[in-house]
Amino acid sequence: MNHIGIYLTNAINKNEIIDSIFSNTLLQNYIDLSQLHGELHSTITIDKIIDEEYRHDKFPVVTNENTSLVSMSSGQQRKALLAYLLNQHPDFILLDDIVSNIDAPTQQTIINDLEDHAATILYIQLFYRKQDILPCIQTVITVDNQGFILSHQPMAQFLKISECEHQIGNITLPDLFDDDHLSIDPLIQLNSVSVDYLERPVLDKISWTIRPGEFWQLKGPVGSGKSTILSMIIGDNPKAYGQDMILFGRKKGSGETIWDIKRHIGYFYPKMTLLFTHNDTVENMLISGLVDSLGLYSEPNDWQRQVARAWMQVLGDSFRNKRFNELSSGQQRILLVVRALVKQPPLLILDEPTAGLDEHNAQLFISLITTIAAQHKIAVIYVSHRSEPNLKPDNIIELIPAANGSTATVTQNK
Repeated sequence: MNHIGIYLTNAINKNEIIDSIFSNTLLQNYIDLSQLHGELHSTITIDKIIDEEYRHDKFPVVTNENTSLVSMSSGQQRKALLAYLLNQHPDFILLDDIVSNIDAPTQQTIINDLEDHAATILYIQLFYRKQDILPCIQTVITVDNQGFILSHQPMAQFLKISECEHQIGNITLPDLFDDDHLSIDPLIQLNSVSVDYLERPVLDKISWTIRPGEFWQLKGPVGSGKSTILSMIIGDNPKAYGQDMILFGRKKGSGETIWDIKRHIGYFYPKMTLLFTHNDTVENMLISGLVDSLGLYSEPNDWQRQVARAWMQVLGDSFRNKRFNELSSGQQRILLVVRALVKQPPLLILDEPTAGLDEHNAQLFISLITTIAAQHKIAVIYVSHRSEPNLKPDNIIELIPAANGSTATVTQNK
């Protein structure tokens, strides 16, 4: 079985690529799929099944514990969907970015499950990063931004191609920083925080102090409580009430509103793209980050436009004169990372920020965060299962699952 990888960039319309594979137009010179039964493993499929769960109370994909897709983490969703699709006994499965940004054990489980069926099911893998290519892939096809095939080569030959073209040098951020918030120290302090859900322990006596300008990575396997900690810091989790926590100089529960907290935070997570239904321009999207709104509903002032245009220079020509819905999914994510940064908050939280980014946009993100961290003015919490060699946090807090809830270890990244 000659398993095929298709190497994409974020400038490519992935949905069109998927359609062209199932219609047997993209790969017709290499393999005839017209008479074969194919399945799609993708967040597209996951979102459709979750919609079915909500609309029709149908649960075709569940775990042994009868857990529905909507209640699973992204890694659990991918495992459950793969098991479901393999049970359909397809001739081929189109694997859309299947192993990016999931923890190592989940990734290995997926790879093992695929290997078990590699002799009988053809795999066609769409991927953005070389490090995500599956071991079973034998041939790699690259396509241009219009979706036409550029090359067709053995995997070993593809992996030898230099990535120098994706390297981005030092970048200069707009000099719009306000030093006032540096007087808040610590920014965040959690003292022996414990959380449980429905009598299931999640966190066990977690203590964590974040000071101005520190660069942190939050690590831990699926289900260890990373999202719980972030939601408590952001102010979205009622479990934070009654805890010994200080958020931006105020003790939790001392009368602060959720907006008192959120004005100090820039936040990005992958599914944020689904929140922006208005087709705003890139410039207006950046301005909306200054006022913490989902879209722009008032006329920007001159200062706001100046700030947005300064950041447009950082993003480059590929974002210029575009609307949000005209950008690829990877470009949208980069834009939302920058949107979280434009108000230059005391704390920037980046949850799986490189998910779905191609080599070039991943390097742009790394350059942005490296530059921010070097200034020691904005504190960063970076959450990712992926190891980015050029991204070096100052400190790492890792959640360790245990029977009484996850504990934490803190190390300095020397």
